[in-house]
Amino acid sequence: MHDRIDKSAAVYGTFVEQVSKAIEARGISRPALSTNSGIAEERLLSILGGHPREVTLRELAGLSLALGVSVAALLAES
Repeated sequence: MHDRIDKSAAVYGTFVEQVSKAIEARGISRPALSTNSGIAEERLLSILGGHPREVTLRELAGLSLALGVSVAALLAES
C-alpha cells in the first residue's frame, strides 16, 4: 500500500514539475493559464502548490490544451 502511495506522490510531483516548466517556457501568467485552462485560479494555485493529490481529467486536459503540450508530456519524467 505504501509503495503505491509513494508512486502516486512521485507521479504528482512529476506532473507539477512539468506544468511549471511549461508555464515558464511559454511565459504564460497564472491568471492567463487559469482562464485558458478553465480552472479557477485558486484551484490552479492549489494544484501547482502540491496541495491536492487528485487532479481531474478535465483539469489535466485543460492544462494540456492551455499549455500546448500533450497530457503524456505533463506526466513524463524529465
